[in-house]
Amino acid sequence: MSPYEQTARRALASRRDYNKVFGIGAHKTGTTSLAAIFRLCGLSVGDQAVGELTGYSARRGKFQKLIEYVQTADAFQDSPFADSAIYANLDAIFPESKFILTVRPADDWFRSFSQFTAKRYGVAAGQAVTRAHVEADDYLFPGYVLELDSSSYLSTPPDYTGQGPAALVVEWDKLFDRDHYVACYERRNAAIRDYFKHRPEQLLEVDLTTETKIDKVAAFLGLPDVFREVPMPHENKT
Repeated sequence: MSPYEQTARRALASRRDYNKVFGIGAHKTGTTSLAAIFRLCGLSVGDQAVGELTGYSARRGKFQKLIEYVQTADAFQDSPFADSAIYANLDAIFPESKFILTVRPADDWFRSFSQFTAKRYGVAAGQAVTRAHVEADDYLFPGYVLELDSSSYLSTPPDYTGQGPAALVVEWDKLFDRDHYVACYERRNAAIRDYFKHRPEQLLEVDLTTETKIDKVAAFLGLPDVFREVPMPHENKT
């Protein structure tokens, strides 16, 4: 830990009035940069790979592994915090926490997200990422990415009213369909805003791709003004 981070941690020790901090923006909205900001602000950050593994059980309504993980650090981002409506579960389990919704223009987000995925799979420009690419992905363990991608953007839950399918439907024909993904992205962001609309002190919405300093995040976390002049770290850009 650098002397700067140590100073920030001392400042937070006397000023912090919240529980945990969760970055809940979608992938490719500056989540890696947000982790760097958390460290600059004196917060310990959860191990991302460990967090991703807890999401597998949390998406099935089993939260014990996620709870144990969140107890290991101050701040968190990426999966499972970037997925679905898990922010509501975290709000109930860890009251008095703060949430940061990182955003960017929808078209810019989809371009970044799709290009990042194509690069991971070695897909040439102009070619499509296919279900076969996703099924062959063995990141963390075989089937992890398949389940995550389908649950995040392609799954329609059972219709318990009797008016629609009674079982989970995965619409693979919409894999990286621009309009479908943008609609999912915008719908989730809107749901987050609505969820916190009566508690604005618990939610910060910020586009890190346009910021030059960490002032908005530092102010949200209660750091003194001097910490707000720190340049914005831009990491893992696409």
